Amino acid sequence: MSDEAPEIVERPRAGEPDRDGISEHDNAIPLWFNVTFCGSIAFAIVYVLYYNFSGWSQVGQYAAEVERVSQQTAAGRPAAPAVSANPYRADAAAIAEGKDVFATICAACHLPDARGLVGPSLIDPYWKYGHDDPALFETVAKGRPAGMPAWGAQLGDEKIWKVLAYMETLPRSAAPGVGAPDYTPPAPAAPPTAGGR
Repeated sequence: MSDEAPEIVERPRAGEPDRDGISEHDNAIPLWFNVTFCGSIAFAIVYVLYYNFSGWSQVGQYAAEVERVSQQTAAGRPAAPAVSANPYRADAAAIAEGKDVFATICAACHLPDARGLVGPSLIDPYWKYGHDDPALFETVAKGRPAGMPAWGAQLGDEKIWKVLAYMETLPRSAAPGVGAPDYTPPAPAAPPTAGGR
């Protein structure tokens, strides 16, 4: 039998008995853990400094990606040919569809017969922004100051051209209508007098 003392596996604590030989080993923390812990702290410091002072950010990276994709898309997509004349002129089916769109959307401001109400007359000889096909298309698609909204996104090119084809079939008036500089509204009708005279 050896006189060597048994190995002490934990620091002795006064007044605490040994419980079934279960004890905590008081070993040093492993080197890999200390290196990982300190490395994580160092990485966090470097990352915070880089993120805040390098000019890089996720917002900037997103904007750069959107710009890059937009350029690629624009480069790969052929430009739409410019239409200089109404492709639906004298097309009966297109004119009928244009009439429906006009009644649904345009008549509220221009009246069903297009003589004007809130919006100007579309049947008189006065056209502030031009009366050729490209000018009319731009007016409807992009809108005009002082009240004409842009309908391009809602209607699309085809419906706009069809409405313009329908407008060409409306009967014209030689008198300047609503919206013309020399337009004078009609005088209100006089109320009936007593006795019917």
